[in-house]
Amino acid sequence: MNTHLEYQRNLFDIVCSNPALAANVRANQTEKPAARGKVCIIGAGVSGIATAQALAKATVPFDWFEAGSEVGGLWRHNNDSGLSAVYSSLITNTSAPLMTLFGYPMPSQKTGYLTHTEVVEYLDAFVDQSGLRPHLTTGSRITRVTPQAGQFQVDIRDRSGEIRTNLYRAVVVANGRNWSPERPQLHGFTGRSLHAFEYRTPYIFEDQRVLVAGFGNSGADIACDAARTARRVVLATRGGGSLLSRYVGGKPRDQYKGRSWYYRLPRPMRSQLSRLFLSRSELSVKVRAALGGRYRSPSKPPVINDDIAALIDADRVVVRPAVAEANGGTIQFTDGAREDFDVLVWATGYKTAYPFFDPELLARNDNFVDRLLRVVAPREPGLFFVGHAAVVGPVFPAIEQQALWVADLLAGRCALPGNRLAARAASESKRAARMFTNISRREDAVESYPYVLALKRQRSHASARR
Repeated sequence: MNTHLEYQRNLFDIVCSNPALAANVRANQTEKPAARGKVCIIGAGVSGIATAQALAKATVPFDWFEAGSEVGGLWRHNNDSGLSAVYSSLITNTSAPLMTLFGYPMPSQKTGYLTHTEVVEYLDAFVDQSGLRPHLTTGSRITRVTPQAGQFQVDIRDRSGEIRTNLYRAVVVANGRNWSPERPQLHGFTGRSLHAFEYRTPYIFEDQRVLVAGFGNSGADIACDAARTARRVVLATRGGGSLLSRYVGGKPRDQYKGRSWYYRLPRPMRSQLSRLFLSRSELSVKVRAALGGRYRSPSKPPVINDDIAALIDADRVVVRPAVAEANGGTIQFTDGAREDFDVLVWATGYKTAYPFFDPELLARNDNFVDRLLRVVAPREPGLFFVGHAAVVGPVFPAIEQQALWVADLLAGRCALPGNRLAARAASESKRAARMFTNISRREDAVESYPYVLALKRQRSHASARR
């Protein structure tokens, strides 16, 4: 099917039935650059790169914009886009073979876990080898995306501050999901307070009494960093959690075959197995009591960390319940205990933010909470989200499949399933929210292995129906 011709016919029908729209479109044709057949990609992190590659392979024309000077997005340390939360000690929780895109191998055949620098080197090499770099316009921030007569008006601000406007038949939002910090309100604390988004190196903790609030991967990493230089480190957690090491028997944990069978079991059975594995893990009784006492598996993803358990055992990191209130430098916890701190780090996650959508569009779509397979905006045809799922497990394979599905839809290789898209998207959100009760934006959570299979099925079934 020629989707471009169908689009033109639909637009013609809309315009003919509405004189005001016809006048508006004529104005746009004379006053704005008309990239009628093109798609706009927002962002050049992993999600944007995967989308660009998928569209290029499907011969779908696109424009590609990145606010920073280089590719890499979240993974580029001190990205001049201002949207990276990478700290100097960060390493991946997924091993190298599961972080490749479209079969492009890691340099030097790496098999273990990667530093953020190695991830960026891989992404740079992928963009060059795939011939994608000429498609990218850096230093260009999207300031506004507005649906308009079956298209999208996109405002782009360049480095000089000049804004130009293009029209696109579709927009792919691939700007990342972890860049707008969720900062809890804690009045009265007079020490230094920062979010994990702002953290870079542990020198700021030297000889300080440090509280890290939040037991996720960032919270555990920052607590470990702080233990190297701080006078005292406390990790506060509202609901505990499970803890896994990166390696099992000298091999990356995620490379053991057969992991996908676990996700085919009913969730009650998986919950029982998770509790059994936790009780039989190599963690000490002290660590299990500190982290797992209030944890209900699988209400949140496991924390992947090789060092935090030993630090807890040695009392170099002390675990407390959630923060309740503050008075000067004193913080009280929900169990009534009080302690003085110099630095408070909020490792409390991120909120959803789409700064280029106006309030009316967000309200009409309930802030895009409901998206079919976390990708398709059911009430805004032509608007897609790649990389905005909270993936439990390997992330790159999920992003690659999202990008391929979007490319298939835009190339006319497959179609969306039936009508009732909004109802299906809402049902998916509610199911995820019931599964992951102890994380922020829990409706976005998906488990990598079944999610990738669902995307592949959607692509193949939709193609078969056509």
